[in-house]
Amino acid sequence: MQQAFIDCDAFQCGYCTPGQVVSAVGMLQEFARGWPSAVTGSTGEPRLDRTEIAERMSGNLCRCAAYVNIVPAIQQAVAASERAAGTEVAG
Repeated sequence: MQQAFIDCDAFQCGYCTPGQVVSAVGMLQEFARGWPSAVTGSTGEPRLDRTEIAERMSGNLCRCAAYVNIVPAIQQAVAASERAAGTEVAG
């Protein structure tokens, strides 16, 4: 996750970055357990798309507005994890 934040320039001042990274890891663990969010559809498995990630990370504030890069960083970390595991779960 940390490398994805660096690769995607998902931080500016760095003040919120530790909390964003820890929250992203926790959010992915909740997602893996099948926990729904406010935007999770009622049918089938939740999809880890941009909307789902943004909702699940919505409690984290960033004064520098690095949000535009935080979601892609999380998506990149998920993709790297899936490649390493030989699976594809994200939507």
